[in-house]
Order: sequence, then structure tokens, then C-alpha cells
Amino acid sequence: MLDKFMDKLMESAASAYLPRLEQMAEARKAELAEMKAKVRTNPEQVEAWFDKEIEKLGNMDVKDVLDKVNATAGI
Repeated sequence: MLDKFMDKLMESAASAYLPRLEQMAEARKAELAEMKAKVRTNPEQVEAWFDKEIEKLGNMDVKDVLDKVNATAGI
């Protein structure tokens, strides 16, 4: 019984978040394609972009991210 409940819960969560996740994936794909096009034409801009992305990951607090995910899980 608990397995069925968990399956239903996961299915519900996936259907609620799937459109947003697909949208985020498409945006990221477009961003990466744009940077790939600039590798040869504007390498300084690509390097700056990578530096910014690396800095974002370096400043990320995983615990804070998980807390936000848990806070919105009941929506």
C-alpha cells in the first residue's frame, strides 16, 4: 500500500514539475548552443561565461537549495 502511495506521489510531483523542467532544459540547451557558436568568434566572451558559471557553482549552498526544494514540495 505504501508503495502505491509513493508511486502516486512521485507521479504527481513529476507531472507538476515536468513542464518547468523541460522549459529549463530548453533554455540551458539554447545557452550552450550560443556559447558553442562563440568559441571561435569570441573566445574571451566564452571564457568569461565559463568563469561566471564556475563562480555560481562555487558560491552555491547545497543545503540552501535542498531547503528551498523541500519548502516547495508541498505545493
